[in-house]
Amino acid sequence: MTRTDPEIADRIKKDIRLFFRHTDLKHEAIRELANLYFQQEAAKQADGMQEGAASPKVPLESEHVDEASFHPVDLDTLLRTEIKLPSLPTIFSQIIDLMSDPNSDAKDFSNLISKDPALAARLLKIVNSAFYGYRSKIDTISHAVMIIGTSELYSLCLSTSVLTLFHDIPSTLVDMSSFWKHSIGCGMIAKKIAARRGETNRERFFVAGLLHDIGRLIIYSSLPDQAHDMLSYAAQKKDLLYQAETRVLGFHHAEIGGKLLKKWKLPGKLADVVRFHHHPEESTEPLDTSIIHVSDILMNAMKLGSSGERFVPPLDPVAWKTTGLTVDMMSVIIEETASQIEEVSNILIPRKQKDRTQRYY
Repeated sequence: MTRTDPEIADRIKKDIRLFFRHTDLKHEAIRELANLYFQQEAAKQADGMQEGAASPKVPLESEHVDEASFHPVDLDTLLRTEIKLPSLPTIFSQIIDLMSDPNSDAKDFSNLISKDPALAARLLKIVNSAFYGYRSKIDTISHAVMIIGTSELYSLCLSTSVLTLFHDIPSTLVDMSSFWKHSIGCGMIAKKIAARRGETNRERFFVAGLLHDIGRLIIYSSLPDQAHDMLSYAAQKKDLLYQAETRVLGFHHAEIGGKLLKKWKLPGKLADVVRFHHHPEESTEPLDTSIIHVSDILMNAMKLGSSGERFVPPLDPVAWKTTGLTVDMMSVIIEETASQIEEVSNILIPRKQKDRTQRYY
């Protein structure tokens, strides 16, 4: 390993103390994440690389936020009166109906998907990517159904449908490409953890990871002024963003995310996982929620995309044990995901979101 210049090493260590300030650096997993982060940043410095995305023109830390202006509201009242939750595309509703029909078969499913050429093309690209690792090319939806099954394609259809929903979110609040990269990566890590556990129906973990921060998009799109306040407050106080959300809004993104998934009539288990991914001890689905909780922390720690969070969230030690991960397994999963995430993100993220100017990370 190339020796890091002492001045650079000291700068990275100082960064680690700030970046991991909300975590327990004595925990084996956090200690290893800090070590991996050090190696990653040292390599970037050696290669002359800069930070992955641009900062806002006016640093959020310099903006004064008047806490007296915060007026928390009841989330249910807000949803009824001010926020219009987005609806899934019609084709996904048809897919849900088909999945619920006991008389339907794989041919019905493939015929429906094939009616949407853009969706079919994205699905074929993802199943042929390194993330799935099939040696032979899958060139038709019917072939994909035969190889990976309707449940897996159902999840991929949901994933690619969701990524087309959110438009015109101010780039001063979030870089949408970076947001989806974080979300996709979280789903990829979650699925890899589930695979190492020998879990069945592993596609649900990818979907939960993809959707875990979707409530933040509702906040960014429907409450942009309050979103700016919560981002500024978190930056000034060096606080976690979901805690700043609660301070400014009276609720956080995971709560509104759970409400959205219920509106979409997605499985109740999924809504519970999304709602409690920062507090897995409160979930009625401890395994799924623990895996998403840990996956989110791994993505934040490696700065593989961002939904707006500037610090590594705290790791629940019980959730860590629940996943069955070891430090060595964690390192391998991170390395695998880092090598695959660009390919998967380039397939799933809509081009118009990737082309937008980056202003906030």
